[in-house]
Amino acid sequence: MISEQRGRWLADGSPAVPTLVVDGEAHVLQHPAQAARILGFEPRPSTRDAWQIAWDIDAVAQAWLDVARETDWNVLNTPLPRLERLPLALAVDTMIGIAALPPAFTSGWFHWPGNRRSGETGDAAVVAYEAEIVATIDDQDGLLGFVEPVAAGWRSFLYEHENAIKREPDRPVGAPRGELTWVALLEAQRLHAAQHYRQATEFLASLGVPLPDLDLASLHGLELPRTAY
Repeated sequence: MISEQRGRWLADGSPAVPTLVVDGEAHVLQHPAQAARILGFEPRPSTRDAWQIAWDIDAVAQAWLDVARETDWNVLNTPLPRLERLPLALAVDTMIGIAALPPAFTSGWFHWPGNRRSGETGDAAVVAYEAEIVATIDDQDGLLGFVEPVAAGWRSFLYEHENAIKREPDRPVGAPRGELTWVALLEAQRLHAAQHYRQATEFLASLGVPLPDLDLASLHGLELPRTAY
């Protein structure tokens, strides 16, 4: 299901946002950390621990897995107020981003936003890719069949690549919106996963649904918007 807001955005030609223009050169951003570097500011070193951020992503992925396991199927298919997206779709959206991280570390290319299956890039492509996956999920087992392998794959990747992740936080990674470092990419996908998790769980909490024991505010250096837009 595509929300009214997202539908309008697609109708306008899927404009690439945000973009920072410095000295006439446009820099399309994936994460606020890129803006800091372009403008000559460096984030506090204490917030740039790639290994810790990678495990934060694991914590969010595991919490999403708990939501997928424990939440009533009908609730997972109930659109959120204002956002008009399903918790089911938010889970799939999150896992698409996490699933693209391990190949990015080894290949140097992060195929997001886009459709890894077709090779197409751009926000419209990832929206269609998400919708394609959601359309194939008919029940709780189907959702778990998508979420579980991604969560397990991410954890396996961390165990297998611990030394490299710790040694090379600034490893360059190309993406449809430009090049960034591995640690900045991790920060971007942690923010993406955490924001969608918060959107879904604030809605679930309003319905009295029990939630996993995850405090997003405790994650290493994570700064979320004040409201779950």
